[in-house]
Amino acid sequence: MLNDLKKQNIIKFSYSLKLTVACLILLAILTTWGTIYQADNGLYAAKAKFFTSWFFLAGGFIPLPGAGLVLSVLFINLISVMIFRIGLRLKNIGNILTHLGILILLIGGFFTFFFSEESVLMLKEGEKSSWSNSYHAWELSVWKDTQGVRHFSSISLSDLEKGEKINFPDFPITIIVKKDFHNSSAFRNGERSSNTDILNASGIVSIDEKKTEPEPEANIPGLVLFSEDLKKDILLYGGENISTSAEIKGDIYNFSLRKLRKKLPIELGLLDFRIKKYPGSEIVKSYESTVDIRHDDIQREVIISMNKPLRYKDYTFFQSSYQITPAGVEYSVFAVVKNSGRLLPYISSIVVFIGMLIHFIIMLFRRKKENSSAQKGN
Repeated sequence: MLNDLKKQNIIKFSYSLKLTVACLILLAILTTWGTIYQADNGLYAAKAKFFTSWFFLAGGFIPLPGAGLVLSVLFINLISVMIFRIGLRLKNIGNILTHLGILILLIGGFFTFFFSEESVLMLKEGEKSSWSNSYHAWELSVWKDTQGVRHFSSISLSDLEKGEKINFPDFPITIIVKKDFHNSSAFRNGERSSNTDILNASGIVSIDEKKTEPEPEANIPGLVLFSEDLKKDILLYGGENISTSAEIKGDIYNFSLRKLRKKLPIELGLLDFRIKKYPGSEIVKSYESTVDIRHDDIQREVIISMNKPLRYKDYTFFQSSYQITPAGVEYSVFAVVKNSGRLLPYISSIVVFIGMLIHFIIMLFRRKKENSSAQKGN
């Protein structure tokens, strides 16, 4: 009997309006707090602490719920309201659809938080590419050229561990990870004594670890690799603009640390980049790019502007910024977002609208019926 009473209390609490209000108030507090926190600690740190976490410590010792937990509780609350308070009956179809639409919106939020991928694509006029680069993830890339064809092999830095022996499946070389720094400083000749057993194309002779910055984009990784074939250390630093080459078993191999590349479903070519400025000033009003899209046998031209992104399947290409070199070369920068749930907010809006429309129509007919019954009774 006591267990049944506990179950009833838990069920009542799950569809309680007080629980709904509490969740909404907590979300408002977390949003405000996270926005203020972002100003001093950066967007990534605020997102990780307040919005994607289940719990966080306020003041370093007080546990508080994060947005991940609050949204999960709100999701359960809405399902309980549909089942126990509204009831899954045809006469309540309007309310059911309205709550279902909100649930779809929450599901879309979960997809965006945990499964969306963001990267960047930078092109100069006349250039084309079917690869984008991660904002903060890095990879160790090794390649060699054979008869004019470049062969690549890459490993994500997140998959490397100190002391690990790496055998590249495409290349007959073996290297050992001696040091792996998430953020690092590089020292060149003159700053520290050189070592003849070190290979680096930029003159780097030593790499030391630095304190990790809260914003991932500010961290520059460093690697010290030992080549069993050369019996030398290969030093790689994320801030280098050139690769380090070495002759191993008769072939020239190139080693580099670079932002993790992501394969795109289309090839994008920049045909023209245009900037519009306010009359009589150097203040930029807007900018846009004319791009050439290629996929299999499909080819077409599209304009991507600040308020007009390009959408292709689960990918969205935004015109995010641009760069102009001192020589006048123009680069267009596109933010690339892969989000499998990007259509869910639109579906949610449609379902909510239909649900509210049906609810108001049912209420209208119910009111007319009640008025008609009251007139007959008089």
